[in-house]
This record gives sequence, C-alpha cells and structure tokens, in this order.
Amino acid sequence: MSSIAASRALENRLLAALPNDIYQKLAVHLELVTLTAQQVLHPIGEAISHVYFPIRSLISLTTLLSNGSVLEVGLVGYDGFIGASAILGRRESVQQAIVQIGDAALRLPIEPLLAEFEQNPALQAILLEYVQVLLLQTSQLAACHRFHSIRQRLARQLLLIQYALQVDEFTITHEALAQMLGTRRSGITVAIGELTRSGAIRSSRGRIAIVQRYVLEAISCECYAVIRAESDRFHRRGNL
Repeated sequence: MSSIAASRALENRLLAALPNDIYQKLAVHLELVTLTAQQVLHPIGEAISHVYFPIRSLISLTTLLSNGSVLEVGLVGYDGFIGASAILGRRESVQQAIVQIGDAALRLPIEPLLAEFEQNPALQAILLEYVQVLLLQTSQLAACHRFHSIRQRLARQLLLIQYALQVDEFTITHEALAQMLGTRRSGITVAIGELTRSGAIRSSRGRIAIVQRYVLEAISCECYAVIRAESDRFHRRGNL
C-alpha cells in the first residue's frame, strides 16, 4: 500500500475499527482508487475479485428485474464495504453495486480478505455484524418502497446520503435519485420541488444542500430512523 493509500485508509470507519494486527495484514494489499458516477463495481452473477471500502464515494446495492427496472436495496458510504456476499461463501455477486457519487475508495483483493477472515474470529465478528446492518437496511427499504410516498422516500434517501457522506451538500442527478428509489425522474423532480418549498433543502444544477435537517426528518418516513439506529448501534458496539 502506498503512503497515500495508508493516509486515506483510516477515513473508512470499518477499516479504522479493525484491530491493529488485522489491519496491518490487510493494509499491504489496499489500493487507493477513484470511482466514477454510474461505474458498476460488481455486476450480478460475476465473480467478486475485489471488495471496496468507500471514503468519499457513495455506492448503491441494486437488484435488477427482467423488464430492466433497477431498485436500490442498500446504500454504502464511508462506514462500510462492498462485496459482503463473498465472506458468506458466495463468490458471485448477488446484487449490482453501482457508484452513485464518485470519489475515493480503497480496493482490496478478495483472496487476502478471505484468508484472514477464515482464521480470525475478531474479523469475522466485525464483518458479519456489518452484514446484519445491511440485511436490516434491505428489509427496511423493501417496506419503504412498498408503503411510503415518493416525497417521504426522497427525504429518507437524502438523509441517508448525508449520513453516508458526512456532508450537507452533494452532487447527484434527478436521474440517479430516480434509479435509487425505483421511480420516474419526473416524480423526483416534483418531490424535490416540494422539499425545496418546505425549506428543507436547496437544489440547483444537480447539487442538493440540506438546509434544515429537522424539517427533512419530519417529512421522512420512519425508515430513516430505523436504519440510522441500527447503524449507530453497530458502531457503538464495535467502537467504530
């Protein structure tokens, strides 16, 4: 690992929380990469060769339907990693991992991770508990897509993006948000207008700024609070 990669590695909360002996074994294999928006990291059905630890990038886990529709079932930022199915014994990706907001990430070949995972209970405990966080997120998002309005879901999504990136302003297109929420771009445009008029956000030329978080939280469905609470519980328990 280069000195630049080493300096950026601890910006990912999951890597930063690893016991030092485990981290040192994995660190020599880490590579700093720049991800670009709409880059597909793990196509469904293809072998996972690397896992990714986002730093300032945002990655959606999506499922694809036979009619070409895409629906987000998970969102990963600086506190997680992409490629969880590999540690569960499935080397082929069962979900598509697509970059929604491009920036830096750490890439790790799967072989050294699996070798360390198989013999180190401490690493197993951390990564498997993170998988539980993803499973909760997936089930909650499934309920959210079924029962809540576009306006509520968009508010929830913007709050999750803010949490995943730890910034109040970010660049994301209406098209990307529509893809993440499994709806039409026109519906996203209407909902963004409603959130803007409420004073919760400011939107201009593909950039969204969260202006009044408490307003956005009031508009959001309960799914944000459930997902956030599970993530916070994981980080408190693991001192992440």
